[in-house]
Amino acid sequence: MPFEEDKTPKGDTGAESSTPIDEHGERPAGMENSPDSGASPEPRKPVIARLKERRAARREAREAQEPVKRSWQRSILETVIILLIAAVIAVLLQSFVIKAFVIPSESMEPTLKIGDRVMVDRMTFLFRSPRLGDIIVFRHPPEDPGAMNTTNKFLWPLQQIGEILHLAHRQTEVGGDIEPYVKRVIATEGQKVDYDGRKGILKIDGRVIRESYAHYDKNVSPKGGQDFRGTVPPGRLFVMGDNRAHSADSRSWGYVPTRSVIGRAFLIWWPLKHFGKPD
Repeated sequence: MPFEEDKTPKGDTGAESSTPIDEHGERPAGMENSPDSGASPEPRKPVIARLKERRAARREAREAQEPVKRSWQRSILETVIILLIAAVIAVLLQSFVIKAFVIPSESMEPTLKIGDRVMVDRMTFLFRSPRLGDIIVFRHPPEDPGAMNTTNKFLWPLQQIGEILHLAHRQTEVGGDIEPYVKRVIATEGQKVDYDGRKGILKIDGRVIRESYAHYDKNVSPKGGQDFRGTVPPGRLFVMGDNRAHSADSRSWGYVPTRSVIGRAFLIWWPLKHFGKPD
């Protein structure tokens, strides 16, 4: 038998034969990272690092939900703040600038009818005094204990606060709630008033005043209500209702302190068919 020469290269020890190779000359799956493949395996992360990653993921999830929750809470807070600001503004406007009143009686007819809503300007009399023809709203009749008409400069601010809080409009009659009065200014301090109810003639300081707004009831006597003569004291006003025969006013309960005046009625705003400036 002839001798066959070994054709294996010198220096080759056959170590490669220890790694399986398939018929296509490739290593089986899963053997790529084997020590024999020459690539090192990926190191596994420590337990502490994995815990930190989980905590970070949970924190990110919470932070993603918090903006929605904060937005809801912020909306409620903003709404409450807006309502509070609106309420404060409304109170300030009604207390110091403008206020609405309802006409409770027929004493100012036909100028103002029962149920008419009027806007009252509270600023005008800060710059000028009431004068003839002004329609004013004032607190209770002068001698009423609820009138709050003090001239004491220390008590006056407290009574102003009381009026703002409606303490000045408390009930002062059994079974009835007294509202502020609405009348027309006829004379101011120092003027002499001479009113003849039977004839319906008004004189101020001896001069006849033509009153286009006055209403006289010919079905009663006297048609213009009771007479009056007198001189208006300092710090007081003489007022009457336009419906002369059906008005309780200065002829019956005396002069009105200027400090009890709340404001000047300048607009009828309801009902709409009466809308306009009261003359």
